[in-house]
Amino acid sequence: MARSSSMSRKDGRPQPRAVGPGARTGPERGYRGQLRAAVTASAAPHGYTLALWTATAVTSSERGAPRAAEVLALLAGATLTFVALAAAAHGGALMMTDRSAPAGTRIWAAFHLPMAACAALVTLLLTRCCSGPLLWGLVGTTTTAVYLLGVSAQFLCFAVRRVTEKPPDTQP
Repeated sequence: MARSSSMSRKDGRPQPRAVGPGARTGPERGYRGQLRAAVTASAAPHGYTLALWTATAVTSSERGAPRAAEVLALLAGATLTFVALAAAAHGGALMMTDRSAPAGTRIWAAFHLPMAACAALVTLLLTRCCSGPLLWGLVGTTTTAVYLLGVSAQFLCFAVRRVTEKPPDTQP
């Protein structure tokens, strides 16, 4: 009796498959699977980076390079807004990862140009009415809020919805 390569145990049961980021199982095989994982994991940070960089570039071109106090105001605005939205999203101070979220999200949901453009437009409006640390704090605040609220709506719009059929009614 010949054994297949997956039957290398002495008891005749199949050998357990490897799991983890480097495992070659299911649809995540090879380089393309690893690229898919990297792109998926990078989508949100990439979009936020684009939004915040674009907003700070618009502010810098309108008002010049920020001084130290303005940089700290940008940092404070972005950080406090992120924490406030995280607390609102999680219903409190504890942030638990949601592993039950569906993995199937359309690739267009990661297209962050609308959020970056909205952040740039809001920033341009802010440069018309504010200056100094207040301006930079508001740039961090509004960019973070525009990005997180907008991308959440975008992901919701493009989420793959699984339609479950109801079992046929067996009553007369």
